[in-house]
Amino acid sequence: MELTILSSWAYLMSDLVSVWPDDLTRGFKSLGVGDGDNLMLHASLESMGTVDGGAAMVLHRLLGLIGKKGTLLMPTFTSIARHATTHFDYAKPGCWCEGRESRHVPFIPELQPDKEFGAIAHRLCSWPNSRRSTHPAYSYVGVGNHGDELLREVKPDDPLLAVRNFLKYDPRVLTIGVGLNAVTAIHLAVEKFLPEKFVEERALTFSAKRPSWMEIKSLGCSKGFTNLSQGFGSIQIYQGRIGNAEVESYSMKELVSLAKSTLERDEHGLSCSNPSCLSCSRVVV
Repeated sequence: MELTILSSWAYLMSDLVSVWPDDLTRGFKSLGVGDGDNLMLHASLESMGTVDGGAAMVLHRLLGLIGKKGTLLMPTFTSIARHATTHFDYAKPGCWCEGRESRHVPFIPELQPDKEFGAIAHRLCSWPNSRRSTHPAYSYVGVGNHGDELLREVKPDDPLLAVRNFLKYDPRVLTIGVGLNAVTAIHLAVEKFLPEKFVEERALTFSAKRPSWMEIKSLGCSKGFTNLSQGFGSIQIYQGRIGNAEVESYSMKELVSLAKSTLERDEHGLSCSNPSCLSCSRVVV
């Protein structure tokens, strides 16, 4: 009971913290964000407190710093369109729809991303000159210099295509109030060393103006990605706070390299601690 009360109090206190537009700009600059930067953002608006101007102000200040030569990319995955092989955080076999495929919604570019991707990703989908890719389960939204190029091509069996192509522009990962388990780029290392975690599933989309199922490849569990924090001493990382949120920025290439070296040493190095996880249990030494 005491823990519940304290947790509720902490949540209420976070709502009382006000974050003003200049706080956002100072926070982003403290992470080294500047003109021409290429960024992959993973963010929780609520983690900062009450942001004046909301998600739109966060994007306005961030895009103002990177300018027209910069690029901003965010994941906008839609599990409601995906007929999965597991559910309940990969702990139970079968899809969350429990055999009732009519519960799935076909993907369209206007479909709201999953809740865990946050209000900022949702707002970026309707940002002027933004583009959202058309993968029915693993879409991304981007704006800026390389946005159209990164998101034009879609391959159903390659949920990481946009991220892999982004690597050639030496992007930085920027996190706001979320952990490494939210960082999509780490899956690039898993793809190389543990391809068995990428499973065949189906996703609902529109074809010839009617819903139709498409064969796709799906990502696996990412909860064990937090183990990478133990090796952060080997890469350059900027850290700070915006309101109540911890914010971090680091090179995507360095992060993926760290993840690869971790898996080279130990194939279970990025597996989660849940013995019931059907995704991480696919890793066989």
